[in-house]
Amino acid sequence: MRKYRLIVTDLDGVIWRGGKPLIQNIKALKELMRKGVKVKYLTNNATKSRVEYVEILKNYDLGADINDIITSAYAATYWVKKNNGRFVFIVGEAGLFYEAVANDLIPVSHDMRVDHVIVGLDRHLTYSKIREASRMIQEGAVFVAANIDSTLPVENRLDPGAGSIVEMIAKATGRDPDFIAGKPNKWILDLAIGDTDKDSVLIIGDRLDTDIALGNRAGVDTLLVLTGASKPDDLETTEYMPTYVAKDLYSFIHDYPELFE
Repeated sequence: MRKYRLIVTDLDGVIWRGGKPLIQNIKALKELMRKGVKVKYLTNNATKSRVEYVEILKNYDLGADINDIITSAYAATYWVKKNNGRFVFIVGEAGLFYEAVANDLIPVSHDMRVDHVIVGLDRHLTYSKIREASRMIQEGAVFVAANIDSTLPVENRLDPGAGSIVEMIAKATGRDPDFIAGKPNKWILDLAIGDTDKDSVLIIGDRLDTDIALGNRAGVDTLLVLTGASKPDDLETTEYMPTYVAKDLYSFIHDYPELFE
């Protein structure tokens, strides 16, 4: 059996769902960390900064520093910086603005020329934002999506995700995004694991079309936990099959302790 030395786990749907902590998954991660397994956090949620996530994870007694966390906001703004972007129009929330500034980008407001438009989840979305983003893209700005998740899991439902907003702008402009930073783009996994041997990495997530698709594309083993968006029936129709499936992480590590020892 393979020993996994690095876990790359999602947050929404694995550590919490909406405002509710997923206790069995949290307990399992603590147990694995005590055994010396390294844990990194990889989320498509672009609404919060990595600094905020460090503080949030402290509340769950899951110690992490900023380098242990990769968000689609960080990945999108990092990519823009590496591709000579400077002036950006953002459809998104505080986390996306924070990471843009941290990556030396300059967010601008309406009626200005920009080189990139970055789109993430925006729960204060207005028609004006959609109109301006569409205009800028039509005038030549590079269209960057933080992620294209159609939904976001909250406590008792699935809310519209960033992908719903991205699709609206794509329809308005007649253009798909030029770059999608978040999962399942395997580029974001490289940001998280660096030169770590992929055979020693396990991706944990709750979505077949992002977490599991990422592992399939990157050649990395995956565990689907049934605590978030994807349900058992989805396995019958998906093109993205996980290496493992479990009702939660705690039951999995006790069913397969040899994978981590």
